[in-house]
Amino acid sequence: MDLKDMQGKIILMADKVYSSLLLVEKGFMGNKLEPLAEAIKEERIVNEMEKALSVGIIDISKRTSGAEEKKELALMGQIVETLERMGDEEANLVERIEIKVVEKLLFSDLGLSEFNETFGAMKRSVEMMIEFLKKKDPALKDRIIDNGFHVKGLVERYRKEHFDRLVRGVCTPLAANMYFDMLDFTGNLARHSSNIVKLF
Repeated sequence: MDLKDMQGKIILMADKVYSSLLLVEKGFMGNKLEPLAEAIKEERIVNEMEKALSVGIIDISKRTSGAEEKKELALMGQIVETLERMGDEEANLVERIEIKVVEKLLFSDLGLSEFNETFGAMKRSVEMMIEFLKKKDPALKDRIIDNGFHVKGLVERYRKEHFDRLVRGVCTPLAANMYFDMLDFTGNLARHSSNIVKLF
């Protein structure tokens, strides 16, 4: 394996993170456990890819003496690690959505709308991050970072608004806890996407 091979495998890992994310979305929107189980299978593949790619990066580094190549390998290592963290965030989302489905927890129509808006914005960050890894477009980098701040703002705003609904008794404490966690994990996925492009 060489640097070019590694670049291709990192993009495949990013694509796998995205395919897991789509299954998480399907499970949430359909209130179904089956897509969530498939998402966890994809996330486990992401974990295995992280292990294999980390070993590969170390192996290439041992055979490389150039400073620029070693710098690029270090960058690749950070990307792989961050993609694995994104898989962890997806697994956390799956766990909360599974509880929501099994316990038949209901979100208000407004809460659903707010979460879907936040999730959709985060998904755009992930999509753009993968496109950036393929094209390295500087303009795209700025859009990803800006979108990450947008997602962060949505998370902060909707956490506050949902807390107000909790205080008014519009939703149960358990449902509220699930909602808060899901917002946080969604925000983390956008933040990780921004962190990846900031490496360049």
